Amino acid sequence: MEISLALGGGGVRGVVHIGVLRALEAHGFQVKAIAGTSAGGLVGAVYAAGFNTEMIEAAVNKLDKHRSYERAPDDAPSLLGLSSVADILTDLLSNRTFDDLNIPFTAIAACLDTGEEVILRKGKVIDALMATIAVPGIFPSKIIAGRSLTDGGVVDPVPVRVARWMRPDLPVVAVMLHKLPEDFTLDQISLPIPIPGPTSLIERLTELRPVQAFKIFSRSVEISGRHLAELNMKLYTPEVIIAPRVGHIGLLQHIDAQALIEEGITATEISINRLKSEANYMRKIQRRVKHFVNPDPFPDYWHIIEE
Repeated sequence: MEISLALGGGGVRGVVHIGVLRALEAHGFQVKAIAGTSAGGLVGAVYAAGFNTEMIEAAVNKLDKHRSYERAPDDAPSLLGLSSVADILTDLLSNRTFDDLNIPFTAIAACLDTGEEVILRKGKVIDALMATIAVPGIFPSKIIAGRSLTDGGVVDPVPVRVARWMRPDLPVVAVMLHKLPEDFTLDQISLPIPIPGPTSLIERLTELRPVQAFKIFSRSVEISGRHLAELNMKLYTPEVIIAPRVGHIGLLQHIDAQALIEEGITATEISINRLKSEANYMRKIQRRVKHFVNPDPFPDYWHIIEE
């Protein structure tokens, strides 16, 4: 049973994608194309390179020990850097290009110069990943082909349309990371960046006006991201939506990776029967004929970097 994946962004919530992939494998699904935004791009690229979910989980645990987020001397303006992330990605992917990947993969970024949605599918994979995870203002933007690129979640939090463009004959499985647990309010969401220090000091710092203002700003970004993701689901109608309850987790919050992976497995199991019905051979033929008769127009707001 073959599928195409659209993996959404959400900072450390992206660890949940490991559980989704693990559950899909357990049920015999074969991933033939992956489109990823931000954290979804990060996990998707490593998986497309041939690393299994156990290896990706080990890399996540290794990253958790290097949470300094140090900036490099030549970084663009930002609160934090991605040096430790870049080091781990270099260990995993080295100089691999998109053409070297086992599974066709596309990363999504936003162009700060033009406002376009940028489709990254050529060149070094690491460069594309450093662009798609560059949360605006928090992590430095990345220059690719003369364009200043930042987190794809700004324009496409769950790249359903890109996943379908890659393989129009396959069912698109969209993984959306904005769903909140029951009885959870937006006011309970942590700040998007961790504040180091003893609990008493952190409590005092979070009462300061600038910190409270930043919390309001981050909450509004979370609201707009959730609405944009939900709008994408309605417009581009993926065959299956997997929505783990991880929307309460802050962008860089300290996490229990195993708990997130288990949540990904649980959310996927709920959708398995629907997915099996969409992945059968007859539905594949129907999609192929539909695309041939009435292909989707190429969006005028996309820019594909082929260099």
